[in-house]
Amino acid sequence: MRGMASLLGASDAMLKAAEVGICGRHGIGAGWLTVVIEGQVAAVQTALGVGEAEANRVGELISSRVVPRPEALAIDAMPHGAGLGDGQIGDWALGLLETQGLTPLVVGADQMVKAANVQLGGWSFIGGALCHASVFGDVAAVQTAVAAGREAAAKIGTVYATLVLPQPIAGLGPLLPPAPAAESRSTGALGLVETIGYATVIGGADAMVKAAEVEIERLSIGSGGRIAALAAGHLDDVQAAVVAGAAGAAQWGAVDASAVVSRPDPELMACFAGAAPGQRAGTPRQAMGIIETRSTVALVRAVDQMLKAANVEYEGSYKVGYYLTATVVRGDIGAVQVAIDAGRQEAIKHGELVSAYVIPQPYGGIESRLPHV
Repeated sequence: MRGMASLLGASDAMLKAAEVGICGRHGIGAGWLTVVIEGQVAAVQTALGVGEAEANRVGELISSRVVPRPEALAIDAMPHGAGLGDGQIGDWALGLLETQGLTPLVVGADQMVKAANVQLGGWSFIGGALCHASVFGDVAAVQTAVAAGREAAAKIGTVYATLVLPQPIAGLGPLLPPAPAAESRSTGALGLVETIGYATVIGGADAMVKAAEVEIERLSIGSGGRIAALAAGHLDDVQAAVVAGAAGAAQWGAVDASAVVSRPDPELMACFAGAAPGQRAGTPRQAMGIIETRSTVALVRAVDQMLKAANVEYEGSYKVGYYLTATVVRGDIGAVQVAIDAGRQEAIKHGELVSAYVIPQPYGGIESRLPHV
């Protein structure tokens, strides 16, 4: 299936239709998800028939198969068992909002919890730029919340699917994203600048904190090569930061979306802006050079050439999906500039160079939020 709404809808229908259980889930990229059920052959066949129809009704079915008496050695080697979480389904209705990109999801999720008495359950991404967030509450509240979230998200970007399950079966719990682990907190506004590629978002985040009194909460992957910088502060500051961040990022790459959420719900902050990475190692405020490619060969050759061309230190690499991987080097501004120029030329020779640039003095406000090390 493609999309989490389709997966949940089909899984709920299968578990209710026959005596089967979910034994795994696996994502293979591009938003494609596989759910694996087990049981007696007749029960599995019945469940698959119901699941196919529901998957097509809610979203998109890719394929389905029944494997009678699977060989244990083959099953043990399959990766789907590691895809299950520990989520729980209570006595509440379940709502799901699924978007292309993180920015419309955050805007839609905020509207969901403001529009009705629902609890935000968590969020995740599955590839292909698809992200989803769940809410729980009574049926009427969930329906109201999902409708409001869909409308708000559609103003910012693309809504891929929505789903409301009035009585979700308990077996769906392991398929859901984990509940927020951070504490709820209030802030004046939350700003988002979402770009294609890691290198571009660092440039945007750097511009945001240099333009206004905001704090970068975290950099979050939205999959499909998308990654968003989330900044919090007073409304006026956040608005100025988002404008500056989008303009700064656009100089180096593609900006997918940007938005400002005024007075975000405390649950939203716990869900999307909490649990930021810890303090990173390295010398703060050294010049930073970033090269991003769609070729592993090009990236390796570029790093090798950069380290040979100048006195710089390799700091780490970061992959954001859609074949995009960025590498970061640090050192004095002159050395970093020489290294990036050499790395750029080498990357072009051996693959597709997406971006390459230098930040002479990265602002301290983003130093602890960079996840590449």
